[in-house]
Amino acid sequence: MSASLRRLLPCTLALAAALGCALPPAQATSLADIIRRGKLVVGVKKDVPLWGQLDPASGRIVGLEPDLAQLVAADLGVALELVGVLTAERVDAVTSGRVDMLIATLSDTPERRKQMDLVLPHYYSSGVNLLARKSENFRDWADLRNRRICGRRGAFYNRPVTVTYGADIVPLYSNEWANAALREGRCAALLYDDTAIAAMLQDPRWATDFAMPLKTIFSAPWAIALAPAERGGELEQRVSRLVASWHRSGKLRQLEQAWHIPQTKFLADMNSVWNRKEGSAWFCGDQATPRTPPECL
Repeated sequence: MSASLRRLLPCTLALAAALGCALPPAQATSLADIIRRGKLVVGVKKDVPLWGQLDPASGRIVGLEPDLAQLVAADLGVALELVGVLTAERVDAVTSGRVDMLIATLSDTPERRKQMDLVLPHYYSSGVNLLARKSENFRDWADLRNRRICGRRGAFYNRPVTVTYGADIVPLYSNEWANAALREGRCAALLYDDTAIAAMLQDPRWATDFAMPLKTIFSAPWAIALAPAERGGELEQRVSRLVASWHRSGKLRQLEQAWHIPQTKFLADMNSVWNRKEGSAWFCGDQATPRTPPECL
């Protein structure tokens, strides 16, 4: 590199930072690049039973969301590479280009819409509840005031539960740490997605002494996330059409049943509305657009 270029480089980087420019990501960030590379890299959870967890026998990540990632890769005609991510790592994984997309129990929030491209329609929905030892006798969310409650770092609902109900939320880095803290009595309950709690309670090791005692709050739909640069692009449109097809065909409900996840009203409603017709045309269309009725999203 010439001396003049060496002098120019710091200025160029400083200007890029000042203008909010991003350096090129490590992974492909367009449909054409992914197809050319022949591989789709998807971030999935590695610590959520039934949704994305390490299989101790094979060492592979398995669950409903890895299955969805495989369906996306198959639709694109490329190989799949799964990258296990924790809750606190998800946003950075896709915005930094470490993965091409996230299918990782990611709730759609206004803040996340600013950070990432969240694909519509949503593919699932959950709310917030507690996994608590039965002896704690929680009956109402107001019972959380000044109680030490374990959570996961990066969960959107930590702050609203703290502000609204006065809970002392301890955000831990992984589900493994949070679960251990709950079992050891270092917190009174675990703040978590209700669908994940329902999955945990299918295990007798949890069901014997623990329960989900409260009414679910802060329900939010889940979205597949792409890098911000993909907003409105071919990859977003391809994934949107695919998710729509999963709702119309009932594929998501089939996977829910296959993984023994309690059936949800959200998927039943989405299956129904995506099969609705007005005359000979689909009410929802074939993918999400600015004209798609809100109930289809």
